[in-house]
Amino acid sequence: MTTTRELSLPRDGEVRLSPRGLRRALRALGAPLVYAFLPAVLLTVMVAASINHHFAFDFHQFWQGGRDVIEGRSPYPPAHSLPAAGDPTLDAVAIQDTFRFPYPAPAALAMAPFGALPFSVAAALFVLLSIAAVFLALRLLGVVDWRCYGLVFASITTLGAVRLGTFTPFLLLGLAVAWRFREKKLIVATAVGGLVLLKLFLWPLLIWLVVSRRVGSAALAVAIATAISVASWAVIGFGDLANYPELLSSLASSVESKGWSAVALGLALGLSSVAAKAFSLVLAGSALAVAAVAPRERRDLWSFTVAIAAAILLSPIVWLHYFLLLVAPLAIAFPALAPAWFIPLALWAWPFQETGGDIWKIALGMAVLAAACATTLQSTRRPL
Repeated sequence: MTTTRELSLPRDGEVRLSPRGLRRALRALGAPLVYAFLPAVLLTVMVAASINHHFAFDFHQFWQGGRDVIEGRSPYPPAHSLPAAGDPTLDAVAIQDTFRFPYPAPAALAMAPFGALPFSVAAALFVLLSIAAVFLALRLLGVVDWRCYGLVFASITTLGAVRLGTFTPFLLLGLAVAWRFREKKLIVATAVGGLVLLKLFLWPLLIWLVVSRRVGSAALAVAIATAISVASWAVIGFGDLANYPELLSSLASSVESKGWSAVALGLALGLSSVAAKAFSLVLAGSALAVAAVAPRERRDLWSFTVAIAAAILLSPIVWLHYFLLLVAPLAIAFPALAPAWFIPLALWAWPFQETGGDIWKIALGMAVLAAACATTLQSTRRPL
């Protein structure tokens, strides 16, 4: 209710705001500015600025893979063209040229509808669907505060994922579906199986299902993933399946020092490649061990959270946009605005997708991962 202290009424009848009323008005305008207008501007600027400079750069690989399938070609490079022990000197463009489509056969088939379209049309459609996927994921996870949506879209992880045209927004949506319908065996199994098919590093989600006493769902997820994988490789060609492990190994050796992974952190600390992989395994194992000490009423959320953390820690290739997946446990624990929602914004301190293995950059990513998980595990909200 407006008081006479907030408004002064001069003799001519003109209404003027007092200093206190002005402060209230600024606060009222501040929330839409910070949580809606600013994220929208950031998203628009980043996408527009990349249109003539590698717009939807990652999506180009997806599109090319789908196009190859439509035209009857293998989306995978011949084994003899791969650098046997990797090549860390390759830049981003050379990596795409060398490794072409380094994703499993089901992903190539899923991209076929996009491959049928001109690249610019397909890329624009994919970006729009990516934005919708993030919104829908937050909705499915029960986020009720519109300011949380603004903070997610103000994060460099979301902006980078959308600008580059990555799978990550759809992985987040898959996590949301898996959590929301975790008691529906077929849906959760299909969601988890699909996530593992798109990105193999998400296999720790199967551990979440087992720890949360959904062994049947875990078994069904493996069966679904196996059936779809076999059928997809049959379409692409089993000869490419035989060479696929070599493709992944060569790719990992070429880029493992460039990203944000625990392996890159180990390499930056001076460890050998084998020791760095062992280091990441220890970190991931320590994260998964948290599920074993979870209170019974919190076991579901704890195991889901540490499964996501372990997936990121185990992957030898981690880019900045992978940290968008941490939104899933944050959304479950905090459906309304809370300090935890500001944790991913710390990654603006180093907003670059691909750089060398700078130890402080990677340490920042690990700190954000640890803070997001710890905050989620300490939350007192009852899971959905």
